[in-house]
Amino acid sequence: MGGSLATRRTAPRVRASVLTSLTLTEKGELLDQLLTTQPELCEQVEELARLRLTVENRDTIASGVESALNCHDIVELSSHAGYHPGRGYIHPGEAADEILDGDLQPFLDDLARRAKLGFTAAATEIAAGVLYGLYACREANSETLLEYTPDYAIERAGHLIDHCAKLGVTLPADGLRDQMPEWARLLHNVPR
Repeated sequence: MGGSLATRRTAPRVRASVLTSLTLTEKGELLDQLLTTQPELCEQVEELARLRLTVENRDTIASGVESALNCHDIVELSSHAGYHPGRGYIHPGEAADEILDGDLQPFLDDLARRAKLGFTAAATEIAAGVLYGLYACREANSETLLEYTPDYAIERAGHLIDHCAKLGVTLPADGLRDQMPEWARLLHNVPR
């Protein structure tokens, strides 16, 4: 049948990497500990971090924004809209805005972080990507939260343009106008 234990071959057991099984928090703590115990690595890690933050892809950002804003269905409004003690009545459109703003905020935070670090090329790519993603969401799809807030995309695009001006992020005006012709009036104020 199978032979003796000595002659039976078994595949070697592959061990999972302990490092790959760490959570993001544990990895961050480990990196902090490593840099504390081996400060000579700080310069190398700083350069790797700089390289990571100086590059971004607007198409990837646009896709992420579009996915984030279209992933909610109208069923989610039931827990956010209506009467809430201590807050009063929340209109479905206002509730939809709040939910969608929560999804958009990480992109805006990343934009501000990169701009404050002086990584203007990456910040510009993020801003353009967010605008492209918002533009893709300009027509509300039925059965999504965007249906309850039809002006969401253009309103947030206007806020983003103002925010970029405050951050010192120069948007690629001509490219934006070419890619978003229906928002030409909004983009008219974007400096060339």
